[in-house]
Amino acid sequence: MRFIIILIACLNMCACATHGETSKPTETPISEQTAAELENGITNKHPSTYIILAKKLFDQGDKQNAVQWFYIGQIRYRAYLIANPELDPSSDPALFASLMSVVGTPLNEYIGGDVDEWVKTIDDAIAWHNNNPDGFLGKETHQEIYATVISGLTEMKNKIESQKEFIKEQRTKNGLENR
Repeated sequence: MRFIIILIACLNMCACATHGETSKPTETPISEQTAAELENGITNKHPSTYIILAKKLFDQGDKQNAVQWFYIGQIRYRAYLIANPELDPSSDPALFASLMSVVGTPLNEYIGGDVDEWVKTIDDAIAWHNNNPDGFLGKETHQEIYATVISGLTEMKNKIESQKEFIKEQRTKNGLENR
């Protein structure tokens, strides 16, 4: 948990530094925001906010919703990183990798227990992304990048779907739950 708090503190610095902003003293730090506060206006926020929201929801027991936000966050964060190759590798790219490991591992372990739900959740995340604006990066100006990211996620989803029985077998061998 301490590692997550440190990551969130870094996130606050990265998000502000990325846009040349300084924190306003009246803003609640991201680490102290509720899930509802994080979700409010999320389409205009740094893509890591989606993943922090996913972590909070998962910890509160809203696991299915958490996984959907996690995949939406991946779509938006991957596009942001591709659109900004000049970013310092120790900033957003490092934060993304850490969030994928620390937050993504338990969420993917959970959702992998029901492959049909996993596939549906990825479809739902893509649909949410397609139906909602991106005021942080801009979908209109980065259509090719988003198409590439969505294509990669769709390819992964198709692979998951085609290996449903193998995934179940491997989870059983590894002592993980299948739902």
